[in-house]
Amino acid sequence: MDRKLAIFAIAAGVVLVVGVAALALRASTPGNVAYVSIVNYGFSPNGLTVKAGATIVWTNMDRVDHTVTFGEHGAGMGSGMDSTMMGHMASHSYTFMEAGTYEYHCDPHPYMTGTIVVTG
Repeated sequence: MDRKLAIFAIAAGVVLVVGVAALALRASTPGNVAYVSIVNYGFSPNGLTVKAGATIVWTNMDRVDHTVTFGEHGAGMGSGMDSTMMGHMASHSYTFMEAGTYEYHCDPHPYMTGTIVVTG
């Protein structure tokens, strides 16, 4: 019986240490980073409001290539904020320095849309 109690105590201690380490890591990540997943042919979330200086990281979870393209569909890429074609698990990030509303879409799938609102 004492051996089972000792094993339980060790396991509980390991869980506690791992939990505290995870909280410390989470607390050390910058608060000015937001994440958008590309999943099931959509951006999730498809709308974000952030402060100027925030970085958005888009990650493609689909097994189909997607882009993050700013402006209207068909206007072409090249704003400097656009991604290239992103394969499965690829990421693209951009830091928004100026306040404004930034609409984006996936170039091959223009029905995939999102909006970033940047406040001052």
